[in-house]
Amino acid sequence: MIDQQTIYQYIQNGKIEEALQALFGNIEEDPKIIENYINAGIVLADANEIEKAERFFQKALTIDPKNGVVFYNLANVYYNQQRYQEAIKLYQQALQTEIEQVDCNYMIGMAFNQLESFKLALPYLMTAAELDKDKDAEVQFQYGLVLCQLEMFNEAITQLKHVLTIDKNHVDARYNLGLALFMKMKILMKR
Repeated sequence: MIDQQTIYQYIQNGKIEEALQALFGNIEEDPKIIENYINAGIVLADANEIEKAERFFQKALTIDPKNGVVFYNLANVYYNQQRYQEAIKLYQQALQTEIEQVDCNYMIGMAFNQLESFKLALPYLMTAAELDKDKDAEVQFQYGLVLCQLEMFNEAITQLKHVLTIDKNHVDARYNLGLALFMKMKILMKR
């Protein structure tokens, strides 16, 4: 059995074949260890072997049907394949587990954004931004951007200014802040 740390080293060093061989060997040796299926699915998805990756994630779910990491990673595969509805369902299942809440809420919000369902994206991006203790500029920015999409300009202005306190060089935040200020002024002038 090859330990996961060695397999991660293979992956980081671009030795994908060695990583897959190690994972397949581990699965053959002990088919009940879920991490081998998850890691094989991730590696195969990165190699654009989507159907094979799906099979490994599905097998992992037969071992542990409540494993949030499996749901999350399979959702990422679907998201990257622009299968947003399927991704949303899996991210939502992942949310019901011990999975990292910021990333999961963020990805649900982004999937709804891709579907142009901004009202549905809002609560997820807002939750991600509120839970984001690391103050990830992109998480904070996407929340501000969805506020702009929904024409909630006062809130968007506050949020985009917040993004600029995290990353003063965030070009998209600057641009959208300018747009939000312009739109707010335009609305005020109509009154």
